[in-house]
Amino acid sequence: MNEFNRREFLITLGVGAVAAQVRPSFAAAATPDATGTGGIKPWIDPRFDTMPARPWRKVHLDFHNSTFVPKIGAKFNADEWGDRLLAGNVDAIVVFAKDMHGLFYYPSKYGPVHPGLSFDLLGEQVKACRKRKIAVYAYYCTTWDHHLANAHKEWLVIKRDGSNYLPKPGETPGWTALCLAHQDYLKLMDDHTREFVSKYELDGAWFDMAEPIAPECFCPECKRQITAAGKDPDDLEAQRAHKNGLFLDWHRRMRDLVRATRPGCLVDFNDIGLACVGQRAEVLDNIDIEALPTGGWGYFYAPAQIRYQRNFGVPVYGMTGRFVSSWADFGGLKLPQQLDVELASIVANAAHCDVGDQMPPSGQLDAAVYHVLGKSFGRVKRLEPWLDGAAPVTEAALMIPAIPFDWLRDEYLYGMTKLMLEARLQFDVVEPGQPWERYGLVVLPDGFSPDAATVERLHAYIAAGGSVIASHQAGLLAGTQQTWLERYGFAYAGLSPFKPAYLVPQTAFTGDIPAYEYALYDGASQWKAQTSAKVHARLGEPLFQRSGEHYTSHQQSPFDHLTDYATVASSGRVGLVGFPIGQSYYRTGYWVYRAAFEQVLRDVFPSRIIAETSAPLNTEITVTHQSANKKVNRPERYLVHLINWSPSRKAPPHPEVHEDPVPLNDVRVRLNLPVKPVAVRAVMADVKLRVRVFKGGVEVTVPRVPVSEVICLELEA
Repeated sequence: MNEFNRREFLITLGVGAVAAQVRPSFAAAATPDATGTGGIKPWIDPRFDTMPARPWRKVHLDFHNSTFVPKIGAKFNADEWGDRLLAGNVDAIVVFAKDMHGLFYYPSKYGPVHPGLSFDLLGEQVKACRKRKIAVYAYYCTTWDHHLANAHKEWLVIKRDGSNYLPKPGETPGWTALCLAHQDYLKLMDDHTREFVSKYELDGAWFDMAEPIAPECFCPECKRQITAAGKDPDDLEAQRAHKNGLFLDWHRRMRDLVRATRPGCLVDFNDIGLACVGQRAEVLDNIDIEALPTGGWGYFYAPAQIRYQRNFGVPVYGMTGRFVSSWADFGGLKLPQQLDVELASIVANAAHCDVGDQMPPSGQLDAAVYHVLGKSFGRVKRLEPWLDGAAPVTEAALMIPAIPFDWLRDEYLYGMTKLMLEARLQFDVVEPGQPWERYGLVVLPDGFSPDAATVERLHAYIAAGGSVIASHQAGLLAGTQQTWLERYGFAYAGLSPFKPAYLVPQTAFTGDIPAYEYALYDGASQWKAQTSAKVHARLGEPLFQRSGEHYTSHQQSPFDHLTDYATVASSGRVGLVGFPIGQSYYRTGYWVYRAAFEQVLRDVFPSRIIAETSAPLNTEITVTHQSANKKVNRPERYLVHLINWSPSRKAPPHPEVHEDPVPLNDVRVRLNLPVKPVAVRAVMADVKLRVRVFKGGVEVTVPRVPVSEVICLELEA
């Protein structure tokens, strides 16, 4: 029996070879490991070798000012402004051409220019950046424009009930929601863009808020276009398809216009983490992930998004903020330690850094902000030789639905991301249409059900040696109550009528804790397991469902009896979790859910890249790979990033604070990488490390990890 230890979540596994020194081709299909352990060679995307270089330390300088602000740029001094960026170790910045109020920050012939601005602010900012070799992008807000919304109400998005998104009396204006179906509006945006892109020596144009606030619009023009296409404007799917077409067409339009106006100028779109990136990847020069963790996004949005967005051959930026809360938090400033751990996680996942700031209306950058940025960006700057061209080394995939305008903010996605991070899995997030057969393990979360085509691919994948874990409703064929898991020994009998239900272990995955019935707070599904399957936990039920007619004590009814249904089970390479484990773990963090997931993982995918570690559970561990590069005298090497997420105790109203990290000492990491490194060192500490080589892998101990550390394993030339 394996000892259950809450701090050291991973147990010692077999040392089967699950990695290879030679990269697989991009189209490589999954093949069983020759050792017979069920491991599969990791996926290393070769496109990272040829991905265009991008700045690593970008600031997004928000600057939205209504006409209630009487003076703009009263303290702006171009040299002071530019030198402050240098002090902050900034190498790229987004500055404003037009804000969400519809006001311009340069002398536009279209206007309106902000009435409190008396000079060309954008032009002076661009010149200051060019002088200091700082890449500069111009921001343009699209469908959030207070001026145009009031001047052209015929361009507004109309809700199903006939209303619009303009503020009601006494409300502060929000997203005004202009509709991309109107040619006059599109032409005006063309004219605006052509003007500022041609006028200034920009590295890029940065477009915000183009995605629809809802995937439907009932303005006369949208209804006309949908009807002309032979569809019903009242049909939600017809509406969604129409909005998606407008959205994609606008991306292509802007890409073509910017490139024609200024060849070499990049085009960035802030698509707010929307699904179906594959539909627009061809028009993206960068992928920007707005994800301020303390501003409402939380600390599991960015990891999930980056692991999805990085799979399209396009450089990715992960954005945090210097704010204590969210945008426009004037007076809110994190300590460098907080930014250090956030940025360490971003680069560990093979993304570039972007930090949100907001310039005061005076135009003078806050010295305190760029002091903090200078320290945190200084750490990133030092790491860049180990970041350039580094590709994630992955072994598993978390599958998500491919639905246009899905915002990918589901609790089940966050919870499953948390589980897989804590299991030290090296994973990507993928859509069904992507080539996920290249991974050794595919996890189907509780909020996703595969369609018939995906099920056929899953059957073939499992037959070829791939491993699958299905959670809750992921064991059903999409749109039905029929399971696709019958051939693996699992029959579906419906949802449990009880919430909570109970998880009753049948194997010792809870360690030496005596028998106990664990609450399944979000309910469960009912699965019959054949004798060929291994049942790790059965479903328990209370005597009655708590209600106004039946109740006892303060909360749920206690456990009463055991059923014949399995709630945690495995059969060969297929694992089943019969309750919404992702959503439930996100909501409660209940340790037994993690233990159940780890038990299934051990059964169906026993050999992993991170075989064992002494790092505490809150340590994020990722593995990346750099190919040999003679131009920069770089040998081939693997990098292991250790991020010490040690927060201070939080009160319920505020987010986690990572400003007083507890250093980790003597962190041991055992890797299933069959390599013989010639040099191993801790990059941040700049010290050599001893390495123990064993059959199929290596083991390294890092003396100290204050905030983050990178283990570099250099291979022979």
